[in-house]
Amino acid sequence: MTPTNINYHRELEKAARQMILVRRADVLIKLILRTILRNIKVGHAGVFLYEKQSKEYVVKISRGKKGAKIPEGFTKVKKDNPIIRYFTDKTYTPLGRDFMLAGRLEHLSGELLEKGDKPMVEFIERLKDEMSLYQADAYVPGFYRNNLVGILFLGAKEDKSAFSPEELGFLSVLASDVVMAIQNSWLFEDLRKQLDVNKRLFHGTVKALSEAIEAKDKYTMGHTQRVAELSGAIADNLISMIKIENLERFKEDLNIAALLHDIGKIAIPEVVLNKPDALSNDELEYILKHPMSGAEILNPIGEFEDVILGVKYHHERYDGKGYPFSLKGDEIPLIAAIISVADTFDAMTTDRAYKKALPEADAIEEIKRNSGKQFHPLIVDAFLKAYRVNA
Repeated sequence: MTPTNINYHRELEKAARQMILVRRADVLIKLILRTILRNIKVGHAGVFLYEKQSKEYVVKISRGKKGAKIPEGFTKVKKDNPIIRYFTDKTYTPLGRDFMLAGRLEHLSGELLEKGDKPMVEFIERLKDEMSLYQADAYVPGFYRNNLVGILFLGAKEDKSAFSPEELGFLSVLASDVVMAIQNSWLFEDLRKQLDVNKRLFHGTVKALSEAIEAKDKYTMGHTQRVAELSGAIADNLISMIKIENLERFKEDLNIAALLHDIGKIAIPEVVLNKPDALSNDELEYILKHPMSGAEILNPIGEFEDVILGVKYHHERYDGKGYPFSLKGDEIPLIAAIISVADTFDAMTTDRAYKKALPEADAIEEIKRNSGKQFHPLIVDAFLKAYRVNA
């Protein structure tokens, strides 16, 4: 396909459709440079992209079969560089703000020399020197409002011909579209970074809460973390048996719920938690209330709707003999049914104030015996698979 029969309008639409789907600036730039190289057959092409932190323009990507191939980040251009000033300084607006061509600069230099405009001639000579550094025959700016976000630079065309008006129009529209797409990608990147930061802070808070629970009960050190790990392993094995909607979200909620399943114990006096002998009826009432207390503590957090299900119902039994609501069978939320198995197994294999730990083999047999009674049979099957993998 030669430049004379390229449908630039169609190419722009194609590029725009692709750009909508891209959320990373580096991927976006690679896509655009491929579009340029495919349609305008230049030796190489690259992008100067503004970086907010350094307040400089950096060569992000340079591509092409021939000409300059500048490593990403190798070249940085400050705002006072002649290339940047050509597009941003009103002093040089008469030279043209839409694009910069090596041929046009030669022509302008001659005209200005005749007029005796020495400062402008000197500026153009500096521009020509800068262009030669990147072996560029054309620069096309991309503005967001009045801010110069990026500059496309292109080497000479492979057939050595001048850039046509159609090609320059294509590049100008493309540069404008690129800037909008880059602005959007920056917003998504900022959002992703903020979510990552918030997630780290959030999970740090969850971990601190789970440790606060264990600080009250000297016999449960590490319990919540072990329950969370085993719950995750059960879920990993369960997905081969049943379909779980929004799996990643489910696993994240499960992890949080497992870490916080006993948060209601914060409301139980330490003397009750650590009592070595039988509990009185009043003391037992404290214990039986801890799932509801945990749900009440977490209820103000709107995003914890599914997490709360795990906290509230992890002591329900498959046969309906659990607490606090005597739910049975599939009435028990899946997230709670998983935690129930993991919690019981860890409790049986850990020394407590009122009992010694069981050997793991005995605890596994106890879980198996209670399949269909205390525990959901599918969860038990997934537990047995998970435990064999982790053993």
